[in-house]
Formats: sequence, structure tokens, C-alpha cells
Amino acid sequence: MLKRQADKRLSRHFPGSENRGRSIVPLVSSAATSNQIPPRGLSWRSELQTNLSETGRPEPTTKVRWSWGWVRTLSLFVALWGCFFYLYQRFPYVKNGSEVVFNAKLKLEAAAPIFPADRSVVRVLIFGNSKILAGFMPSVFDQMAASAHLKVSSFNSGFPGSDLLLPPLKEMCERGQAPNVLLLTLPWRADPPRRGIFRLILDDHAVAQMLFPFRTMARDLTSFLLNASDHGGMVSYYREAEKDEKSVIVNRGYYLISEQDRFPGGRLPDNFRLESDQPNTILKRGVGPRSAELAALDQLITQHHIHCYYVPYYLRVGEAAAPPGMDQQAAALVEQLTSCKVLGPDYYLYPNKLFADQTHLNGAGAEVYTEALYHLLEGRLGPG
Repeated sequence: MLKRQADKRLSRHFPGSENRGRSIVPLVSSAATSNQIPPRGLSWRSELQTNLSETGRPEPTTKVRWSWGWVRTLSLFVALWGCFFYLYQRFPYVKNGSEVVFNAKLKLEAAAPIFPADRSVVRVLIFGNSKILAGFMPSVFDQMAASAHLKVSSFNSGFPGSDLLLPPLKEMCERGQAPNVLLLTLPWRADPPRRGIFRLILDDHAVAQMLFPFRTMARDLTSFLLNASDHGGMVSYYREAEKDEKSVIVNRGYYLISEQDRFPGGRLPDNFRLESDQPNTILKRGVGPRSAELAALDQLITQHHIHCYYVPYYLRVGEAAAPPGMDQQAAALVEQLTSCKVLGPDYYLYPNKLFADQTHLNGAGAEVYTEALYHLLEGRLGPG
């Protein structure tokens, strides 16, 4: 009796289901594919049946959807990268001034002739950071040599915010532009930490620069727009950066840094001081152990018969104490570890009036520093 009542109730919802021997699954599937709502307790069969293919396996709809999503994401990334790279190349002077100078010097040293082809001319090349960039004047150095009847051609390879040395020196040597006299102001770099599980990339900055050279474009554009009004507008400011690039080429690597100049006449006030000044402390240049960079440098020096010297850099009076005429102990260690010799003290001290800002010399200061280096090298610039 109960079974008949249940069959009647079921037949009202699914006509024909009272026929024995027929499977209920196709009927439930038919109901599920229509707009009818299957009864409670049978809905799981409906969902299972609709999500299965004819072979009884789930169809790979989700996999296809994810594949197309990755393709669209990757395409958008490539398109944005190409757009930013085009803008970076199309407007090369909407950058920080130091970056414009840095790139100009790299291109110059990688492809252009640095020294004259006349082999009787002594080639002098100096490396360092922005202090050398704004401190050594090749024109002044060569004029002083010419006054002493010496044939000398010098070049300033100081880089802003960097102590880059080996890559540009190696390129110059490989294309016949090796110097006869190499001047260094900074100690060699120590070996970087070895590659390991937690340090797979030794120089992540170089990798980022290679993959995303435009990564600072937003910052540079903002700075450009904020400073343009002080330089006669955007067009005038853009042309000014272009002139800076040409200037560093014409002046053979020398560049007067004026971006940080905030004082009248381009000189520091006589009473200028910083809290970080150490007027009673001698700041030693420091000599580290031998490294891979030093070994590569020695190889270039030996192969191309280069005379290498460590020469003084400069600081403000009051920034540090006066150093001895030469640190004999450090000089002996340098000459023991390297193919270079040490000339003079670790640094010179100059008054504030010779500085354009707290770090870099102005034009008058650069002349004084260049003359000091010439007198230090004067006896080593003759033939042979």
C-alpha cells in the first residue's frame, strides 16, 4: 500500500516512472535540463549528470578558461612593457641629470674614440665617482702638460653615483683605447657574497636595470615637471638636458654638477658645516684583501703595459682632519697586493669657496684639484 502511494506521488512529478525496469536517471537528467526544479534528494544526481561528459569524466572547461586568462595577462604585460620602453627611448632627456650624464659617458667610452691615434701622445685616464666627474678637467691638465712641452691627452671617466671601473676600462682596452697612465681614487671592490639558496641573484640591481630600464620613469617625469618652471618651461628644460649630454662629451668626461647648487655664485658659504663632519678624524681610504675585481684589473694593466697610480680625492676643510703626506703602511700594502703605486695623501682639503655644494667642486675648485694632480704626476708623463 505504502509503495503504491509512493509510486503515485512520483508518477505525478515524473509521468511514466511507474514503469518498472526503466532507469530513473535519464528522467532526472531530462528534468534537470529543462526549467523544472528537481525534487529534493535527487538534485545531486542532476548536478552530477550535467557535469559529466559522455565518457563519464569532467569536461576540461576550467583548464581552457585559465589558459586564455594567462594569454590575455601576458599579452597585456608585453604591450605595457613595449609602450613604456618606447617612451623611455623616445624621450631620453626626461630623466635625472646624473642618469643622462652616466648613459652618455657609457656610450662614449664603448664606441667613440677617447684618445688620439698618435701613439706618441701619453694617454691619461682617471676613474672615480661624482667627485672626479666634477673635479678633474682634462683641458686644464693637457694645457699644463703642453706648457711643459709634453704631449698628453687625458679623459675623465668619473661616473655619478657609481665607482664603475672594470667594464668601461676593458671595453676601451679591447678596441685599442687603452691608457698609458691610469689614475684611481677609490679602493677596489671586495668579492660579493657567494651565490646560495637565499641569494640566487648576485646583482639584482643590474638584473632590474636590464629587464626594466624605465622603472624610474614615473619618478623622473614627476621631477621633470616640478622643476621645468624654474628652467623656462618643459621644452627649455628638455633642451637643457640635451646640452648637458653634449657638454660632457665636448669636455672629455668633465661635468660641472649644478643640480645641487643652492648657493649664490655657485659656492658654499664660508660658515657652511654638516653634523656629519669629523674635523678631528683622518678618513683613511682603506685597503682590503685581493678580490676578483683586483685580479682582473691587474691582468689588464699587465697585458696593455699600463702605469697605474692611486691619487688623492678631495674633501672640505672641516669635513675631516688633514691626512699625512702619505700613509706609508697602506701604500706598501697596496703595492704588495696590486700592480699600482700610491702617490700623495689619501685626500686633499679645500675651503668651502671651491665647492658648488657640500660634496662637489665648482669650476674654480676643479681647476685647483686638476693642477694638484698634474704636479703629482708631472715627472711620470714623459716619453716611456
